[in-house]
Amino acid sequence: MLRVMTLVVLCALFTLSSQFSAASTSSQPPTIFTPTKITELYAWVIRAFAGDPAYNDLMLAFAALFSPRPPAHAVSLLESALEALPSDSDAPLGEPYSLMERESGSLGAMGAGQWTGQFRTRPHALLDVRQFSTVDEYTKSLSRGARRTLARSYAQNFTVTSKTILGNEPAPHSSLAHFRCVVEHEVRLLSPNSGSLDDDLLQALAEAINRFNNCVSQAGELREYRDSNTGEIIAFAQEAAKGRVSRGQWFYASDAAAKQYVWFHSVQEIVGRSIENPDIDVVDLGPSGTDAFSELKAKYGFASVNDWHTVADYRGRFKYENGDEGPSWKQLDPPDWLFEKKRGPFGIF
Repeated sequence: MLRVMTLVVLCALFTLSSQFSAASTSSQPPTIFTPTKITELYAWVIRAFAGDPAYNDLMLAFAALFSPRPPAHAVSLLESALEALPSDSDAPLGEPYSLMERESGSLGAMGAGQWTGQFRTRPHALLDVRQFSTVDEYTKSLSRGARRTLARSYAQNFTVTSKTILGNEPAPHSSLAHFRCVVEHEVRLLSPNSGSLDDDLLQALAEAINRFNNCVSQAGELREYRDSNTGEIIAFAQEAAKGRVSRGQWFYASDAAAKQYVWFHSVQEIVGRSIENPDIDVVDLGPSGTDAFSELKAKYGFASVNDWHTVADYRGRFKYENGDEGPSWKQLDPPDWLFEKKRGPFGIF
């Protein structure tokens, strides 16, 4: 149902955009995207994802949020959704997926379609951590500029908390505060004129809804970043460990966090934890949406690998920092013959 909703979101967004474009007589579109709109969007989407049939019409949702003359019924629904929100913006409101459902979703995001022969994904950014005995060795292997950036990331004014994403409970990052990070992240990347209702903004919102739905339905560990002064959530990284791989799966940062080198901090942290973990051989930061991002990852030691599924050994169960392991995915694991030849660090690059 949620996948169907994502398609509905896309159709609704672009239909709405066309309506605004046709109705507009100004050379400059109206500035309508505000923090309040993020709250309103979250209120509606959470009700839709929970299966409330009254909120399945997402075209109606965007009419309520963005139309200068919204239908009265849409306004009433939006008001009800807002009234149902808790006062605590950190409260998780996502669906309580089982652990098996979460891990199944993570398999798809990891790229299991490639090792099961269903389709090929884009190249993944891999770092073989077996060549390092400490995180200091890792940082010393980088360029001076990269080391300087990492040092700056550790001089910022934020705190980091780790949380395991459990089965049969709402994901800890299914809150309004985390949704705000996802929306601001996508709008910043995809919509250069983020204050106005145009196709770029609507595409960014559609992408944000889709990505939020994906990440809160999956498994792993959450690294939650908060501003030390205000206590507000400013970013989060989601990681998953399976087999001998630590996968950096999702990362989203608010506009404020984008200026605080949070992503660079999260990269060094996942590398450091993986070096210290004897069960982990490779850190996988996944595919990059652009060549520029692939080049950025390369500056921090991550090689772009086409046949990444023959290098990153995902055979085995999901593993969690609380000591638990997930159910067996043996039938969907990579085949053993992919790893018959022993490879040393960077032997395949």
